[in-house]
Amino acid sequence: MEIIGWDIGGAHIKVSKINFSKEKTITKQLYCPVWMNINNLNKSILKIKKQLGRSDYHAITMTAELSDIFKNRNKGTKKIINILCEILSEKKTFFYSNAKPFLKKKEALKKTNNINSMNWHATANFISDFYPNCILVDIGSSTTDIIPIKKKRVIAKGTNDYKRLLFNELIYFGVIRTPITAIEKKKNLIYENFANLGDIYRVLNKLPKKIDLGPSQDNKSKSKNDSARRIARIFGKDYKKNDFNKWKKVALQIEKKQKKILKDNINKIKKKNFSSSIPIIGAGVGEFLIRNIYSKNNYFTFYSKLKSIKKINAINCEAAISVAKLLNSFLKNKRSKF
Repeated sequence: MEIIGWDIGGAHIKVSKINFSKEKTITKQLYCPVWMNINNLNKSILKIKKQLGRSDYHAITMTAELSDIFKNRNKGTKKIINILCEILSEKKTFFYSNAKPFLKKKEALKKTNNINSMNWHATANFISDFYPNCILVDIGSSTTDIIPIKKKRVIAKGTNDYKRLLFNELIYFGVIRTPITAIEKKKNLIYENFANLGDIYRVLNKLPKKIDLGPSQDNKSKSKNDSARRIARIFGKDYKKNDFNKWKKVALQIEKKQKKILKDNINKIKKKNFSSSIPIIGAGVGEFLIRNIYSKNNYFTFYSKLKSIKKINAINCEAAISVAKLLNSFLKNKRSKF
């Protein structure tokens, strides 16, 4: 049995092909700015399909429906469902739902609210088999999910972005595409998109090149010096190479502020949902931030439970891996009933 899991984002497509009989996993990530042109999505899906070859089934989760190229999320979800079923084969394609857990095209088109922006739920659903009581923290390029799991159940109070933001279960910052001014709130800053947090973590040498796929804010290189130059612009300064260590210190201060915001929000979720100590599970390209906050005794990573793939190849593909594994279990259970 081979299943390809797809996490269709508004800026990246993350894919995982799992051969369950051979216990082999392949992942791919592709920069795909859906908001610029819907044809970017068609071309990217076709490209990945060609690279990965045939599979028995496809498991889909998505967040690209919130791209502003669509009038609303409902229309965005329907458009993406139709594109995927046309390219991948409707018979082979299943859509992850927070209610069922998988829907075929006909039902998916009717229940878009159970499908859109549910990649966090899929990752939490998968990890709950290994950590029945925990908080999963998944930090991506532009968002952070803080998901409480109790007795193997995802107990998040929010079921959509609006409510998840309200309950501190979704923070709209990541470690790449987020503006620096989302963390650094000083009054004497230039509130322009000269730089982003990707520049901060390139200066600190914490972003793997394999995952840092999108363009920089000025479309120049992602070297440490060019990243520091972009950071300097936010502070109204011109950059000189001799000043690198100065801007590295600024980057460290911003990282410290982001970790504090992160820890405060995790503690809020913990206090609301748990009366005793529970493990924190880290995931995503920003996993390094969580690892630095918590002690080894009560901290684990999503990747520790993956046997057929190295961590570097799994980072950012957590939801794609999760939906593929969840679909495999779903189909096994379905067959066992007959």
